[in-house]
Amino acid sequence: MKKILLIIGACVAATTAWATWDEQAVLARRLSADAFLLDKQAYLAQSAYTNGVFFDYNNDGLLDLLIVGRGGDWTIKADVNIVALYRNLGAEADYRLQRVSDTGLLPFTDEGYYNPVSAGDVDHDGYTDLLIMTYHDGRHIDLYLNDNGTGRFIRQESVQFEAATNGSCMLGDLDGDGWLDVEFSGYSDRSATALKLYRNQHDGTFSDISQANVTGAFQGGSALADINGDGHLDIIATGNGNNWVCLAPIYLSQGDGTFTTVTESRSGVKGVSRATPLVVDLNADGRMDMIVNGEPSDGSGFRTRIYYQKADGTFLLDTTYPIIPVNQDGGINMGDADADGNMDIIIGGWTGAGAPQGCYSSPLRVYENHPEDAGLPGNVRPEAPESVSATIEGDSLIITWTAGNDRESAAEALRYNLYVRHDDTGELFTLIPADPQSGRLLVGTDLQTSLSSSIHRYALRHFGNGQYTVGVQTLDQAYAPSPFATGTTVEADGIGEHRPAPSLQKQYYALDGSKLPFAPTKAGLYIQRSSTSTEKLLLK
Repeated sequence: MKKILLIIGACVAATTAWATWDEQAVLARRLSADAFLLDKQAYLAQSAYTNGVFFDYNNDGLLDLLIVGRGGDWTIKADVNIVALYRNLGAEADYRLQRVSDTGLLPFTDEGYYNPVSAGDVDHDGYTDLLIMTYHDGRHIDLYLNDNGTGRFIRQESVQFEAATNGSCMLGDLDGDGWLDVEFSGYSDRSATALKLYRNQHDGTFSDISQANVTGAFQGGSALADINGDGHLDIIATGNGNNWVCLAPIYLSQGDGTFTTVTESRSGVKGVSRATPLVVDLNADGRMDMIVNGEPSDGSGFRTRIYYQKADGTFLLDTTYPIIPVNQDGGINMGDADADGNMDIIIGGWTGAGAPQGCYSSPLRVYENHPEDAGLPGNVRPEAPESVSATIEGDSLIITWTAGNDRESAAEALRYNLYVRHDDTGELFTLIPADPQSGRLLVGTDLQTSLSSSIHRYALRHFGNGQYTVGVQTLDQAYAPSPFATGTTVEADGIGEHRPAPSLQKQYYALDGSKLPFAPTKAGLYIQRSSTSTEKLLLK
């Protein structure tokens, strides 16, 4: 299968005389270890200030795409919002993406563009839901429940959060009960430094568990990750605070719903604005590191900074700055692009003075992470759970498993991903999109929706009568996956009709919605591996 690596919400076309600004939508498909295909005729909605999230909304095992962006006042007016869901048509259509016409998603976007979308199964029904930060008639955090993979999402109007914008939102299990809670930071109607936490009550409602000592920032992003490796999701929040001070506090979960604060002066992480933090073990030492782009207040400018966590929990800045900088008009992301068990970095956008032709999204770079080239042993994938089992209890499928283990990560720092397959229909649900055969994760986003080390039981509403197979895999602190340990096949009988996955539609549509009488051919530019496409990242 040809993997779609990332989407660029990019903005420029160059001429020999001058640069012509333009909104674009480009898919970069990795064809091999040595080449990418930039597919500029993928029939995607063109936008700027874009966030693209890959997830499988219809349980067909293929990556679908949600684009959230707006015009840049070049060819598309800035007040035009784009919230577009695309279905992956699979191998028969060369994995082309077809826009879903009636999604129920409101056509509004955030006033910032940091991390306003998160995907995960909030209600344990076996379909991936969406949390979106938007501005429409005021600030909103909108929770959309997936309508059984039909392509429609149902906005939960009764769920009211103290909303914020110009920040980020994430789903993650904050209290270790196996259900996804809500975290977001940004500028709210009550505070410029809002950081709100809401516990999932398992019944469609959420309770506010925010704390006075846990504050955020606007014009920046926050992230959930087990930073200190104790099995609980912690928080790092970046952005501007009161009087425009640059912030990056870390909040360490105590496992009982409370957090302790680690200030920038204690952690060694610079406060930055217009930033995106990524948290992952980069050098395979069993401790979470950080990659943070953004601009601090010390005059050092926009940079992409790598911090390595030391044994005492503080962070050491890599002053060699091995990754190019991008400012607020660019972005960073991560994913194991070469499937070697080490997390790689993807970066693109405006690089400032000295960039080739001074243009956006050129170069787009993938930094391959090769710790062994720096004399380090490199990451070894974790081992799968020794046993997995499944039973049917009423309308629920109950999955249990034993603990996995890993060479680098402590047992309490491990996390778990799982899949459920309806063998009769082929419908496949995964907490995080992954290949059941190889175990490879297919995305590098929303990895915090995995299950913590304290959880070895998961229940979800099954898809009706028929035969099921389940699998569980271990994730280490580099989010390197083990193979899936497959559970015994179980039979659901006499419960009700199954909910079939939607059938593959082989009709193609142009961007304006008109039907095309043909399957579009591929078009794009091959980029060979070089200093402007894929670079090695040597870690210390």
